[in-house]
Amino acid sequence: MLLSEQVRMARDEEVLDSGATDWFTNGGWTTKKTVNFTLDDTKIVYVWMKTEVSGGWGNARALLNDVPLVSVGYFESSGVEREVFLVLPAGSYTVKYQLGGNAGSGYIRLGDTKIATLNFPDKQRNSWATNPVSIPTETESTILDEDFTAPATRRLAVGTIKKYVAIITVVASCSGYAIDRMANIGETVYTQWINWRLYFDDAQVNWTERNNDKLDNDHSAYGAYGRYIVPVDPDSQHNIKLKAYHASGSNKTVFVNVGVMLCPWFLAANYYEPVSLDFPQGSTLYVTLEPLGQNPTKYAGVGKVRFRSFGEATDYYKTVSGTGILNLDYTFETVEVVNSILHVKGFGGCISAIGVDIR
Repeated sequence: MLLSEQVRMARDEEVLDSGATDWFTNGGWTTKKTVNFTLDDTKIVYVWMKTEVSGGWGNARALLNDVPLVSVGYFESSGVEREVFLVLPAGSYTVKYQLGGNAGSGYIRLGDTKIATLNFPDKQRNSWATNPVSIPTETESTILDEDFTAPATRRLAVGTIKKYVAIITVVASCSGYAIDRMANIGETVYTQWINWRLYFDDAQVNWTERNNDKLDNDHSAYGAYGRYIVPVDPDSQHNIKLKAYHASGSNKTVFVNVGVMLCPWFLAANYYEPVSLDFPQGSTLYVTLEPLGQNPTKYAGVGKVRFRSFGEATDYYKTVSGTGILNLDYTFETVEVVNSILHVKGFGGCISAIGVDIR
C-alpha cells in the first residue's frame, strides 16, 4: 500500500507580480515600485529581486508594510539576486522596492522582481525590528537579543519530522551612513565600519551569505545583507543575537531587521535529516526533490558519511543528484529501516513529495 504526502501544495502557487523597476541615478532610498496584494488564507509569500547597473554603484531593498525584509548590499555589477520567504495570514499587504546609490553618468535599477504565493505544511516565521540604538565609538553593543521556538514534530507515513531548516535573514543599518559590515568568526575589527556579528545560541557563527554596504560617509543609511542557514530540532528553543562593534569615529545610531523562516521541506546547503524513518522492513521509500527559489544541484541518499569515508559510493546505499526534478526510491531489503538515515541537501530546492510503499 502506497502512502504518500505531497508537501509542496502546488494549488497555492501563483505569481502576484513580476517585472523590472524604473531607472535610478542618484540619492538615498527611493521607492521605485509598490505592489499591493491580498491573501485569503495563510500562505508562504516569496519576494525576489535582481539588480541591473551600468556605471556607479547602488543598493536595493524590499519592504513589507514599510518594514525592511532584505537588502542587496553594495553592488556595482548586474545580476545580484536576493530572496526572502514570508509566512503571512489572510489580509492585505504592501511590498515596496527601493533603490539608493550613485550611478554617476549611468543607471541602476532592479532588473527583475517577483512576488508569488506558495505553500508547504510545517512552516513558521519569526521577525523582529529594533528601535534605533546609539553606540559609543570603540565599543560593542548587543542590538538584538531574541528567542524563538521551532514548531513541533509531525507524524508522516515515512516517520516523524526530525529537522527544520531555519533561514535567518538580516538587514543591518547605520542611520545616516553606509558603513555596515558583516563580520565572521576571528576576523579583524575594521576601522571606519560598523562591524556586525551574528550569534546563534550564544556562539558566534559565520554568515552563510553576506554582502557589506559601501564604505561611504556621504550617503544616508542603506544596509548590509546577511543570511545564516541551520537545521534545528522540532520544538527546540534558540536564541539570536546581533552585536555591533563601532569603529567609525563619533557615536553612531544603528538598527537591524531580522526574519527567521522555518520549514523541514526547504533544502539546506549541507546534508541534514528531514525525517526519522519508521516503517515496516521490506518497504520502498520515495522522495521527490524540486527546484524552489533556485534550480541548484540537489542530492538525496539513504546512508551516512562513515567514520572513514571513501566517497559517497561507499557511504550511501543509493543516491540521486542533479538539477530539475529528482526522484529517489529505495527498497529496504537487507538494509534495516531502523538503522538507516535519509540525507538531503541543495539550498534553493525543496522536497515536494515523500512517501512509502508499505510491504
